[in-house]
Amino acid sequence: MIRKTFYFLLLIFPVVVISKEVGIFLEEKIINGKKFIHHTLFDGNKEISLDEISKTPSLSFCPETGLIWVDRNHRAAIVQSIDITDDGMGIFANWYLNNERASFYRTIGSNSPLWEYSGSFYWTYGGHSIGASYNGSGLVLSSQSSCYYWNKNSSFPIWIYNYPITGGGISKISYDGNYVASATISGDLFLFDKEGNLIWQANFSEGNRLQGLDISNDGSIVVVTVYDSCFIFENGVRRGALPIGTYNCGTQYAAKISYDGRLLVTGDYYGYVKLYYWNGSSYQLKWSSLVGNPWVTDVAISKDGSTIACGTGYANGKVVVFDSSSATPLWSYQGYGGYGAMVSSVALSYDGSFIATASWGDTAQTGSFYVFTIHHKSSNIPITGITRNQEPGSLFACDISSDGSYATCGGKAVHAYRLGNGGEVYSITIRRRPKLNVGTTNILSPSRHIRVNETITPQAQFYNFGDSTVNFYAYSIIKVNDTILRKESLLITSLGPNSSRILTFSNFTPSFYSYYDFLFYTNLIGDTYPYDDSLSIKSKCFHDAEAKLINPPFSEMTVGYTFPCKLTIKNNGSYNDSIKGILIIKDSLNNEIYIDSAVSPIIYPEQEYTLTLRNFAIPYVGSLKAEGKVRVNDDFISSNDTISKNFVGSYEIIYDDGLADAYYWVGRLNNDKFYVRFTPTLTPPFSITGGRVMVNMANTPFDYILLCKDENGRPDTTNPLARVENISSPNAPSWANFLFNVNIYSSTDLWVVLHWPNNSPALGVGADANEPRDYRSYWSSNVDTFQLWQFHDWMVRITQSPQVVINENLSKEKKKVSISPNPFFK
Repeated sequence: MIRKTFYFLLLIFPVVVISKEVGIFLEEKIINGKKFIHHTLFDGNKEISLDEISKTPSLSFCPETGLIWVDRNHRAAIVQSIDITDDGMGIFANWYLNNERASFYRTIGSNSPLWEYSGSFYWTYGGHSIGASYNGSGLVLSSQSSCYYWNKNSSFPIWIYNYPITGGGISKISYDGNYVASATISGDLFLFDKEGNLIWQANFSEGNRLQGLDISNDGSIVVVTVYDSCFIFENGVRRGALPIGTYNCGTQYAAKISYDGRLLVTGDYYGYVKLYYWNGSSYQLKWSSLVGNPWVTDVAISKDGSTIACGTGYANGKVVVFDSSSATPLWSYQGYGGYGAMVSSVALSYDGSFIATASWGDTAQTGSFYVFTIHHKSSNIPITGITRNQEPGSLFACDISSDGSYATCGGKAVHAYRLGNGGEVYSITIRRRPKLNVGTTNILSPSRHIRVNETITPQAQFYNFGDSTVNFYAYSIIKVNDTILRKESLLITSLGPNSSRILTFSNFTPSFYSYYDFLFYTNLIGDTYPYDDSLSIKSKCFHDAEAKLINPPFSEMTVGYTFPCKLTIKNNGSYNDSIKGILIIKDSLNNEIYIDSAVSPIIYPEQEYTLTLRNFAIPYVGSLKAEGKVRVNDDFISSNDTISKNFVGSYEIIYDDGLADAYYWVGRLNNDKFYVRFTPTLTPPFSITGGRVMVNMANTPFDYILLCKDENGRPDTTNPLARVENISSPNAPSWANFLFNVNIYSSTDLWVVLHWPNNSPALGVGADANEPRDYRSYWSSNVDTFQLWQFHDWMVRITQSPQVVINENLSKEKKKVSISPNPFFK
């Protein structure tokens, strides 16, 4: 998918626009308040789709497949991205669609997540738009607006980086966890260290066609994939770019690099896998292999660079494995069914010895064909797998540990072609689990929020992951910064395999405001895997208010436009508090021209509240600045009390925030029209010099756009003030600009009318869903009456100017304009 903004057919139901690009697209429907989804494909000639609601059968998983557990507690969500830590002990998943969240699991624990974090995160095809370091010390995802960094011990992000421009992005983390790369659809590329410090920033073109990201182990090489190419950066400097297919037939999957960035592999919708090598100054093609079928979907390269794998589709999909020394495949495997059996995701162990493959599977709801396999490099016969009889849905993502001992996969509870929701996460073993291994699996107490002089009873759960009955000590440490306040140990005896025990430690009462660290860990002599021994939680014990967002004002506002200012605040402390918010607006000379404040009701910890303040009118065309401040008693962190936002006053009449939340069109192909009503903010006479409309397709025109006066609340289309034809944008999504140059002599409303050709493809107009909603957007066709669209503001703008057009001919003589008085003219 080119963007995670969905396109809608206005009259029938939400529907994906079939773009001119080859690829996979989504369709969403809402039924009884829940979202349902299925995929459609466009192969360059035809759309391939199926629309059938299918229930998830209750099927058991055969034990011989090596299943450790499966989590089907999906809450109507679908798994779109998944990663397993390279040591194999943790699984990190992105659940999408309903009850969106990130979940972290213990691979050899249970099917209940160790923790979850509620949020909507960006994803791309292949299931790899997610990152986990070797042992889970770093975990990353990107939302529409930010990069998030966690570690395996806690659902609370260690840091969050807010992108300068929102819209979506992808984050990946290096093998050792020391570096994080983030690419956004605005074309920004960032590299951070593990503390969240920005190391470098760069830009790449076609960010709106972002497909994937990869990073070398030391963070020095970052590869960004867009639909028809990939860009390689070394320490923030672009090494070059490599083509992938063509502009309309490229890829929706990420290019991948080896551990050291020396080798790079791509796949495209023409069916080619291409391997490039770095010769010291540029990437050179090492070999190209046509695997067809007809597309190459996901590609993978082992960290040591020895092995390449790819998937194909969209039907009769296969996995193809290469030694990197040769363009001739070692083998291929095509046991995933026929119709609908696209291989969606592939992954390799460190040295390429083991290959994990996820597939949509055939659309048949029973069968012995596979939807997931594990292969050894030496043979195309699966070591283990999941069949349709065991999994009724389509798998979208998979990964495998460095040594090939553990794997994971996840996806949708019904076939991708079928309308439905729900998903699953699998934990799979390929080799025998450790004989001696215990760890901490859950902290029951304290919570994230504690208070001074309130007694806490620390509790934690400990688990025997091995296959021997064991005795060992469990410990609890409480500290502030580097000062240990208390250390305690308790003995666990006779804990059998696959069993747990909850321990209760001595009461503790915090006596001052601070962050308190509670660490629980095990100490088993001979433990073969120490990385799952400990869990910790950093509890807040303080009052704190945080200024989060000023919106509106937006980044651009119409001169003379009046609106209520809004300030979003957060209770960042551990107490239930009422918070005061203050908003100040300054002019370009730093003079205060507006100030207002309000006090929130009681806000619970970690919750946000938006204060609506008194109205403000944009006073002039030019730069302004808004400052938001918060106040609460005993505020603990002063650095988050103030935020600022620069914005500009403009002659453009604007009813959107500049970001498209969706794209709409009428879809009747029968005199289809959109309308936007504008109220000028200048005193007549003035002129309308032009306008622009946000569109989702390049070089695809409206056949005409009208500027009309208002007649009883509707546009007077029989006597338009101006008409321009064949308006389009050379890029997408982007603004399509047009010119008018019309003088206006009255203060009545004006209308812009967009008209689609009756043979138009699905050219969508940007739609802004954010408040304030102006309720000025309308639509019609020959089948549908003129009516208001209440859910979005169409992203259409016109520009007013205080200057009138002076070359109008009021008589047959051309008007002359001269200085008066003028001593040289009498």
